[in-house]
Amino acid sequence: MRPAVVATSMTVAARSGSRARGQRALGMGDGQSGDRDAAIIAVLLYAGAREEECVRLEVDDIAITARTGTVRLHGKGDQVRTVPIPPTARARISAWLDIRGRQPGPLWIGQRGALTISGIVQVVLAVGDDAKLPGLRPHRLRHTYATRLREGGADVAQVQALLGHASLDTSARYFRAGTTEQAAVVNRVFD
Repeated sequence: MRPAVVATSMTVAARSGSRARGQRALGMGDGQSGDRDAAIIAVLLYAGAREEECVRLEVDDIAITARTGTVRLHGKGDQVRTVPIPPTARARISAWLDIRGRQPGPLWIGQRGALTISGIVQVVLAVGDDAKLPGLRPHRLRHTYATRLREGGADVAQVQALLGHASLDTSARYFRAGTTEQAAVVNRVFD
């Protein structure tokens, strides 16, 4: 079964809807595949993983304790980065590991073995459909992660490191303010 999607209490950014999209897509698990799917969404949304990085995850790439957690992502050009994950993601991933088991091997398994990139995309599409977000793709969740980092005060170098971008120019695109955001800044400064 797919996750039953639940809204969170987080404030929705009126400008973009990207926060709402990611939050609604991060559902509560319902059975084995539901818990797996919620964990996949958590890695994409809360670690900013590329779909290729997500599919390459092994159980040994996850480090979760009661108070902290990290995901080791194997990115483009065999670059490896370690990304901290918040409590919501830790809970979703831990729930999946409790079902999957913690023996070494691919993190995402289904009825026929390890999930492929196509399998990850299908999970995200299905979860998006359940959340009334048709066409939701893994990269939209990565984009939401980057946007939320920026909105939360991260500087461009921090975003670059967390997303695994080779160039600051690639990360800088998340720092271009739209007209609504520009108006809010002007109003805040001169009000």
